[in-house]
Amino acid sequence: MSIKFLLDENTPYALIGLLESRGFTVIHLKKIGKGGIKNGEVCEFAEKNKMWIITRDADFQNIKKFNNYNVAGIILIKLTLTKTDYLLKSLQRFLDKYNDKLSEKRLVIIEDYVIRIY
Repeated sequence: MSIKFLLDENTPYALIGLLESRGFTVIHLKKIGKGGIKNGEVCEFAEKNKMWIITRDADFQNIKKFNNYNVAGIILIKLTLTKTDYLLKSLQRFLDKYNDKLSEKRLVIIEDYVIRIY
């Protein structure tokens, strides 16, 4: 199964390289001219294309709403440091340790000192 990621407009382009280097298919909303679309449209696009959403938008952390989404999954990045390098290292740690969690629908919240997986 090929895992595909949809990067929300609030994520750095540098994530594309990290994810593609691990064999994932990646689309960034800004690169396809969809920057500024509403969260519902982000979900619709991800549902239609069977993609995981990677975002910094805390609106996606509501577990009740998440259960209604028909997306492959959501990774919410909630880090105190906004530097791209820190974000990349945090996502890399998640992928190194929990790559197997991408095989089914989950809500993943990556924080500074904890990764919550629902």
